[in-house]
Amino acid sequence: MKNALVLMTKSPEPGRVKTRLGLSPEAAAGLQEAFLRDLIARHRSQDAYDLVVAVDPAGAREEFRARFGVETIPQTGADLGERLAAVCVRMLASRARGAIIGSDLPQLDVATVRKALDALDGCDVSLGPTRDGGYYLIALGRTWPLFHGIPWSTPRVLATTLLRARSLGLRVHLLDPRRDVDTPEDLAALAEVIGPDVAPATCSKLRELRCASPSSSRR
Repeated sequence: MKNALVLMTKSPEPGRVKTRLGLSPEAAAGLQEAFLRDLIARHRSQDAYDLVVAVDPAGAREEFRARFGVETIPQTGADLGERLAAVCVRMLASRARGAIIGSDLPQLDVATVRKALDALDGCDVSLGPTRDGGYYLIALGRTWPLFHGIPWSTPRVLATTLLRARSLGLRVHLLDPRRDVDTPEDLAALAEVIGPDVAPATCSKLRELRCASPSSSRR
């Protein structure tokens, strides 16, 4: 069976995405769409895995599929832990292994996903740590009770998940840490390192945002 890569995301609608970046709702939605376009373009046609996008809200699936041309599934559950658990069950129902990512790392490369999946030859869970204490990727070969009772959106997400895995006797492989985009500082750091060869839609949107910013017009 082929592996799966599930991209969990909110539909890029103004007022629902990237609200902590200090951008207008329209600009934040445009940036989210750019992140998605780069991730989908990079990961949609891979030999090692199939890409599926888990969309929130579930009612936006058809519009999302038409807009981005990708297979979609709904996100279901009252909180992030329940949604992750449901996605994991669905992902592994017909797949040997799977990885779940978010949309906050538009430069995430194919090699990293493959490394996470390949690591499951010798471990139970692969995790990609973020520098703010969370994780940008989790890969599994079967469902484990890893998602309930986690203090989501805090610096304790990764540490609590590792403690949970240890209590279950699971072997964990850690990927290289990465910085995802949650704050204006993260966005500024991304703009310094990302290039159009890696994420063309994101680079184009970042140039547009710089040109539209008051500080840019005063230079």
